Amino acid sequence: MSLAGPRLDRPSAIGDEGRPRAISLWIATLVIVAITVAIGAALGEPTLVTLPATFAGLAVAGIALLDRRGFVQLFVGHTLIVTFGSVFALLVLAAPLLGGPGIALAGFTVALFGIAMAWADVGGDGTKRAVASCFVTYAAVLSSSVFLLVVTAFGVLGWAIVVVVTETSSIGGSVVGFALVAVGAGCSALIALWVLPIRQLTPRSRRDRVESALSSARWRIGIGTIATFGVLIAVAIASVFDLLGPGVSGVPILESLLVGLSAPFVVWPIVGLALLALFASAVAITLRLLTRRFGTSAVRWSSAVVVGVSLVAFVVGMAIIVILGMTYFNLIGAAMAANAASIVVVILVVGPPAFLIVVGLVLVGVLLRIVPDRAGGPALAAVGLVVAAIGFGSISPILVFVCLAGAAVVWDVSTFGLGLTAELGHLPDTRRTELFHGVLSVGVGVVAVLVAVALEWVRTDVFGGVVAMGAVVAVGFGALILLLPLRG
Repeated sequence: MSLAGPRLDRPSAIGDEGRPRAISLWIATLVIVAITVAIGAALGEPTLVTLPATFAGLAVAGIALLDRRGFVQLFVGHTLIVTFGSVFALLVLAAPLLGGPGIALAGFTVALFGIAMAWADVGGDGTKRAVASCFVTYAAVLSSSVFLLVVTAFGVLGWAIVVVVTETSSIGGSVVGFALVAVGAGCSALIALWVLPIRQLTPRSRRDRVESALSSARWRIGIGTIATFGVLIAVAIASVFDLLGPGVSGVPILESLLVGLSAPFVVWPIVGLALLALFASAVAITLRLLTRRFGTSAVRWSSAVVVGVSLVAFVVGMAIIVILGMTYFNLIGAAMAANAASIVVVILVVGPPAFLIVVGLVLVGVLLRIVPDRAGGPALAAVGLVVAAIGFGSISPILVFVCLAGAAVVWDVSTFGLGLTAELGHLPDTRRTELFHGVLSVGVGVVAVLVAVALEWVRTDVFGGVVAMGAVVAVGFGALILLLPLRG
């Protein structure tokens, strides 16, 4: 059966691991969605399935895209994991704090995540890639944030130093300030000469002469920078012991020249050239990285790093918009942008660790053979419905048993589809077999739920609620177990 849109999994050959057949998966999906929508409508929330399905589906789409080799697909995959995957994990971990309904919401979210994993054929390898992707992207977010803070601190410090230098009026302060600016400019020039592809952009016939000129320029700039630093130290010591003033104060022209070294029209052009050299070096490094050919593994992890840096740049851009909005434009729009930026920051700071916890537990379950690798998605879907049943334990026994019956049906139908995949592959037409088995399984579940409803009616109306609710659930679940062999 064809799917709407591009397939995210790679159909396997006969006998290989792969997702269940499409009809079986459709039946399992419809069971989960129908239970979620019906219970949501019964509780006054008919759109209960919308947000969990969106977050879980896009998170699984990101995990599935990590199996691709193109940079764009990997970039989108990492982005979906660190954004929608983070929201999914936060929903799963935070919803139980709201009590029974929150636990049920977390269970439905896990069930939708599991059935989406089954559609995308995400197994143990995909889970490992998801954990590694989230870890690398989160490390890139933290590293780029720290780097941005350090660069900002150095920028503010440098700005303050230049302002102090341009405002000084003493001879020693002017000479020391000018020497400090000159040392910084010399270091920037050395970095630019080392990074910029000047030799590579030169015609081949002139490369030897250009290389010789570059070596000479680097040598001279290096010697000049070291000498300027020595002058800086010497003048600073002389200024401390007041040795510079008496020797220069008698020569007005020399005194004026030395004081003029810290004039703004002298200092700021040097600072501008130094910043231009650093900017050109950064552009050259970026272009070199973007045009370099990487292997598949390098492309996968470099795209994760690019996603982390891009998210930090996005947050910084939002912060700049907020600051400009509060300063010059509409305060209401700035406040809305500030709220959006704060939400994004919370998701980026807390969400990836939450995703690592949730998906890491799934990975641990796969490694310990608790969660079957081939049937990991259906297993999570069934477990999610069981968790939802636990959440409804103090609300209604009928809802509890609906979730338990749904878990049994989802697991039964999905494993049947997996068996067909292992035996026949994806090419033969098995719709009738799957539909027959699925209808019988759903029918067994419906009959078992009706038995539970009848037992609940007997408990409340006949016995006046004397019989414990747990006993009713146990009897109903036993009826389901007894009816399952009748599915065929």
